Amino acid sequence: MIEAFRIFGIFPGRRGAQATMPITIGEFDEPQAPLRRRSDCRYAGTGGACASPTLTYTNAEATPKTQLVVDDFPVDAFRFTLTTLVGTADYLGLGFNYAGTLMESAFSLVGATNVTGNSIEPTLKLYGNGTGTQSSCGTGCNFNGSGSASMFDYILRIGSNGGGSSNYVASIVFDIAAPGSLATNPFSQLAFRAQSTSNPEGSIKTDLNPQPQPAPVPLPAAGVLLMGGLGGLAMLRRRKKV
Repeated sequence: MIEAFRIFGIFPGRRGAQATMPITIGEFDEPQAPLRRRSDCRYAGTGGACASPTLTYTNAEATPKTQLVVDDFPVDAFRFTLTTLVGTADYLGLGFNYAGTLMESAFSLVGATNVTGNSIEPTLKLYGNGTGTQSSCGTGCNFNGSGSASMFDYILRIGSNGGGSSNYVASIVFDIAAPGSLATNPFSQLAFRAQSTSNPEGSIKTDLNPQPQPAPVPLPAAGVLLMGGLGGLAMLRRRKKV
């Protein structure tokens, strides 16, 4: 049920007379669900309270070849988007540490493409048990010499090694169903493994380092109040002219 509050304002009339005018100052619906806390704010667009927090990672080279974007989306999950910035590659694995326990069932494919841009459905297989001792994810997917570290809590195997360019995983998006928030980022020590690349190295074994994020620019509270006041004055002027 929608209700409205009205008060009567007193305004000077002609020749000193005073007149009363009803003013609607607000309306509301019945009580709604409480607002989400900032750490739970995982919606973007007009339907949500704020944009989804995001972290971006690239490999530490003069010309980064790989980019990983991690979103706090959807609710109670993290969305990983892995893309190649230079040339093409057959993705094989993503190593990382995680402050908690993960099962393979927590991982779900959202979408993937091969080097020609066609949609494919690579399998996702999880290696490791959260003890920081995993250095491989099967055939062709070792992380020895990947960077500052080559041992991880977990390594996610992406697809299979070889099989022709039509099966090369060239971009992928997947979700990890897990509690938490990027505000207290539970992921660390990320690294990427790929083969059959179109760059001189022939393969990629590299750390993925977090990149600086632009600071949000909130609208000052005073600005909101000012706009509300100007809108109210404009409405009053229209009423007086009528």
